[in-house]
Amino acid sequence: MKDIKEINKILQDHEKRIRVLESSGENPSERRKPGNEKQKTLREIVKGRKFKNGQQQVAVIVGYHENILGVLIHVDNIKTEWENAKITNKYSTNFVERAKDEFIRIRADGTCDLTQTGEDFYENFLKNESLNSTSK
Repeated sequence: MKDIKEINKILQDHEKRIRVLESSGENPSERRKPGNEKQKTLREIVKGRKFKNGQQQVAVIVGYHENILGVLIHVDNIKTEWENAKITNKYSTNFVERAKDEFIRIRADGTCDLTQTGEDFYENFLKNESLNSTSK
């Protein structure tokens, strides 16, 4: 009897969902599935962009991993990402040390995320990228 009550509860929940979908006029098969749209690579994002300093470049790498890829980058992998993205200037560990606590935070396990200042910088960086588009 307990199982029947649970099944009825699930069916009622499904009926509510169906009514909501039908009333919105939305066709679930037409919805975009996450991952269907192509995402830009880090290299595409930084290509041709000018930075004031290496700290900003580190912030973009960390922000890309946190916001676009959804995975925090380990501090030891920042240099590899720098080189893979072909960021101008030579990488220096000083950039990470200078960016620490201003743009990025290094957690106890070595992963990095953006501070609030870093988030603001990263958002503005991406907004300016879309404004500076060369395609016409």
